Amino acid sequence: MMKRLIVAALGLTMLFILGRGEGLPTTPCSLTGIEIKGGNFTIFESQGPKHTKRLKYNCPEGMYPYPVLSRKCSNAGKWSTMKSPSGETVERAICKEVRCPTPVDFEDGAYFPRQNVYRIGDTLHFECFEGYKLLNSANRTCLTNGKWSGETAICDDGSGDCPNPGKPIGSIKYGTQYRVEDKVSYECRNELSMFGSKERECLEGGVWSGSEPICRQFYTFDTVEEVATSFISSLSAAVEIADPDKVAEGTATQKIHIEKDGNMNIYFILDASESVGKEDFEKAKDCIVNLIEKISTYDITPRYTIITYATEAKTIVDLEDDAATDAAKVIELLQAFDFSEHEGKSGTNTRLAIAAVYNMMSLHSQRNADKFTDIRHVMILMTDGKSNMGGDPRISMLSIRDFLKISEGREDYLDVYVFGLGDDVSDEEINGLASKKPHEMHVFKLIDIEDLQKTFNAMIDDSSVIDMCGMAKQYNEAPHVEKNPWLATISVTRSSGLEKCKAAVITPHFVLTAAHCFNIDDEVHQIKVLTNDGKRYAVTNVISHPNYNVNAKKPKIAEFYDYDIALVEIGDKNKRTIKKEKIEFNPKVRPICIPCTEGTTRALRKKVAQTTCDEHEATLLKWGIVEALFITEEDNELTRKDVTIKTGDQKPVCNRDALKAPLYVNVTDVSEVVSDRFLCTGGTEPQVDAFTCKGDSGGPLVINHRQRYIQVGVISWGVANLCINMNRASMTKPYARDFHTNLFKVLPWLESRLKDEGISFLPLP
Repeated sequence: MMKRLIVAALGLTMLFILGRGEGLPTTPCSLTGIEIKGGNFTIFESQGPKHTKRLKYNCPEGMYPYPVLSRKCSNAGKWSTMKSPSGETVERAICKEVRCPTPVDFEDGAYFPRQNVYRIGDTLHFECFEGYKLLNSANRTCLTNGKWSGETAICDDGSGDCPNPGKPIGSIKYGTQYRVEDKVSYECRNELSMFGSKERECLEGGVWSGSEPICRQFYTFDTVEEVATSFISSLSAAVEIADPDKVAEGTATQKIHIEKDGNMNIYFILDASESVGKEDFEKAKDCIVNLIEKISTYDITPRYTIITYATEAKTIVDLEDDAATDAAKVIELLQAFDFSEHEGKSGTNTRLAIAAVYNMMSLHSQRNADKFTDIRHVMILMTDGKSNMGGDPRISMLSIRDFLKISEGREDYLDVYVFGLGDDVSDEEINGLASKKPHEMHVFKLIDIEDLQKTFNAMIDDSSVIDMCGMAKQYNEAPHVEKNPWLATISVTRSSGLEKCKAAVITPHFVLTAAHCFNIDDEVHQIKVLTNDGKRYAVTNVISHPNYNVNAKKPKIAEFYDYDIALVEIGDKNKRTIKKEKIEFNPKVRPICIPCTEGTTRALRKKVAQTTCDEHEATLLKWGIVEALFITEEDNELTRKDVTIKTGDQKPVCNRDALKAPLYVNVTDVSEVVSDRFLCTGGTEPQVDAFTCKGDSGGPLVINHRQRYIQVGVISWGVANLCINMNRASMTKPYARDFHTNLFKVLPWLESRLKDEGISFLPLP
């Protein structure tokens, strides 16, 4: 084996592990009879005292080497035997056509076309039987690496405490009950390997434990783009959640402040086995340097550790060293370390490397007992998963999980990412070491260390990955303005007095509000935007949706609020350069996420390259009842109010109460006043919803998704005025409904106005 790499991050804990020792071939292997039909091969020779040789088969695009991807030359001068995934010996290699796994079956629905094999470019279409709702991807296409695009199609009838977890393509599922504590298990059919959780349990709160399993061919590798976007998205989420004092400057620069001995430790563990060779060892060091530099763009001050190992482990930077908080010094010490330090001891003891991390964590916890339980831990392991000494590394990993009490509701305190590197990877071992979390990828499979370098370069060059929309302080004692940093107030000075509306900060130059907050004769100098830090901004433009017309249906309907949405542009026409006037972001003022943008995709912990706008809507506006909130002002403090959005079959009942509004007593058809561009909240079922009051108009209707806040609506109008002297203590009425402009229905307009403001939109439907 030429290349092995493990990164383990604890606190961010990072382990780079490369290789396992192999004996010196005393007799050269013959190059006769090793050809591959339809392709060619490349010979690789390692450097160092223990010279090793292997060959790698190469096939044209859309093909893969069968039955193996590579072969090794033994001490006896023999090439390793070729065995198929089922264990049969094969005499001659051949290039075969890449195919995607075939569905075993599809619950409560149908898929077509039904074929024995699915080739690159083939598309599967999924439909559900009557009474079931289709979740995730209705269409999936076979990709060039043998994967299906999109996410597992699921038919769900809403009868369980948890939604149907589905049957990933190529898998068999055992278990059909989805109540709390019910479990389902999976296995992959035929010769497919499983990545993800073999067993999942329905938890309280309606979520499944673990991560969705994926069944893959042995020749399927992740692309550099897939790994870069998935890894940095999840890594960013881990970093963002580690401390509440994170500040975003704009939507493209992330600043995260973590105190010394605070919320993050970072351990790099680098394998220096002889089979790795000096060249690949230096490349692995470069990868670590790049990742440290990437972490530094977050402006954090974690504590670093660097350990190299082969048969034994050597510490370059200890967690307790003074240099551990100096990224520049850590890089300097790493670059100075020479591969020859491990010469003559070339085994691959992955368990020892992980145990060394455990020992450092244990000592650090004793010296920092008052803070240690708050530290977030991320392990990044890079390996082929074929340890050859020291025992099963998964045992040491279990020790770490037990030590951190991860099974006691602390899953967010440990993320273990595993990068399987090379063409001879143990899928079972790398999957066994990785974390299993819903909607996140923690195990990746790359062909070699060159792809690892490309991954980190792509990750570092991707400026959009540090988008920090939807952040807020979470702890109870946090100032109310820092809990709701995206809320702003709009004031309009008229002859009749001062009128106020709420708004949401979207970019440094725009806030989002309701169009009805402005009269046709309002001038921009009458309008001001007030942010939570007390700053007041002049306005250069108010851009209402072109289809908004409150008088559109007069005289029968006095006021019509369809398309009730507007963007208010910050600026001062008295200044030469309007764009120099912008909202300054800080802990009290941050942008909110809006649907179908790359920033929101990361907030949802989905893959930017593979996530669609429809999937955003399916995730955020689920069928039936959706928990949401709005922010109002009470006693000069911002207060969150809980509501439920009625979707699906709940929506018509909610909408019908619009006819009880005094404005619409003579209207008989609710569709004349409530279009499908409205979201409906309020009432007393399934809970007593809060109701909006005068002054709340224009504010955001928000969904809290795993402590990231995403705006789905703009408060527009309500059926009943129950706010007597702004007193919300009086009991609400069943017909007290509020209507909000649905952002999913006005996305083309939002994109046209915001695409030049640093917000990257997904392709819209």
